[in-house]
Amino acid sequence: MSDNLEKEKVELPCPGGGREIRTTYGDLARRSSLRSSKGHEYKFKSSDQSKFKRAMQNMSKVKDDYEDDVKDIQKEMEQLQ
Repeated sequence: MSDNLEKEKVELPCPGGGREIRTTYGDLARRSSLRSSKGHEYKFKSSDQSKFKRAMQNMSKVKDDYEDDVKDIQKEMEQLQ
């Protein structure tokens, strides 16, 4: 998984209506639950976490492929000049 994506910060609404829960996408993929400062909790199914991890891996691959394509295009443009 892309380290940048795992470290990306995200805020989730508190399930009890309190203050938002601050976390990262990496934590969402690894932890089975998240608790707010008021004690309200999100619980994640392992199947949902697997789907999320797979989606993050796919996003990372698409990003890497895109960056490779951009580099290839830049090289081609340099050769044309």
